[in-house]
Amino acid sequence: MITRRQLAELSLRRMNFDRLVVVYLILSAFYPVLKPGVFPSPWLNALEHGLLATAIWFLVPVMRCSKRFVVRLLAEIYLPVLFILFYPEMEHLGLVFFDFENSIDPALIQLEERIFGCQPSIVWSQVWPWPWFHEIMEFAYFTYYFLAASYIALVFLARGIAPENKWDAVRDFVRDLSVTMLICYTMYTLFPAWGPKYFKMGFIDVGGWIFTDLMHYIHNNGALLGAAFPSSHVAASMIPWWHTWVHFPRHRWWMTTIFVLLCMSTVYNRYHYVVDVFGGLLLAGFVMYAGTQLGDRARERVRRCPKK
Repeated sequence: MITRRQLAELSLRRMNFDRLVVVYLILSAFYPVLKPGVFPSPWLNALEHGLLATAIWFLVPVMRCSKRFVVRLLAEIYLPVLFILFYPEMEHLGLVFFDFENSIDPALIQLEERIFGCQPSIVWSQVWPWPWFHEIMEFAYFTYYFLAASYIALVFLARGIAPENKWDAVRDFVRDLSVTMLICYTMYTLFPAWGPKYFKMGFIDVGGWIFTDLMHYIHNNGALLGAAFPSSHVAASMIPWWHTWVHFPRHRWWMTTIFVLLCMSTVYNRYHYVVDVFGGLLLAGFVMYAGTQLGDRARERVRRCPKK
């Protein structure tokens, strides 16, 4: 039986984002119950969320003190991995509070037309209908799926950095990435925006090759609708770009190149409005600043975990 002292120990080892994801799980389990017609098996979903929240609340703090590298790594990076499970839910959560015709797309389109006098995501692909450029843009968009793993690999492969400092660098990164994505997913639920490719815009075919076909396959089979503003592609990619810029100056050139091309690709490929890009940049910048200012006392407690 778990004693009160053991519960207190677990509490001291929980990071702030552990608490945030538990709140997110509880809320996202409750939303479908409000409108069960748009969500398959809402009660089963609520049960799954409850079990996952319980595991995060009790198991993750214990795993963080493990001396086994794989166990500790899983405890530190579990949340970005879980977003793979959260992602499919957004297709249904985005319809709980607003249906398709009541999304915020008209407001975003109106704002863009006031700023630019047109829809850049539509005009750009019409002015530059070049297959070779489209292929570069689709490749840049595809790199999103590997940037976070690339940064974590840089941390653990780096020489001259103390092991505990490496864990601190990973925690800072995961904290910023996790909070950014939790905010994005919450906004996609409460204020869905479908984006220029889906919202009352016909498909403009620009040719390409390998990555063009690959991204078409991904979006035809697993695209997340209602997730345009802010751009999670931009926000989540800004996190590894900034942390690489700070900690690994030698790798700034390629990470910056990919990040800039990725931001461009979200618009050229018509996945996002330009205002989505700026929204993603502002969100990521705010989260990283706030995370640095607030800190997290739990990491000092993890440092003092007893040797096993």
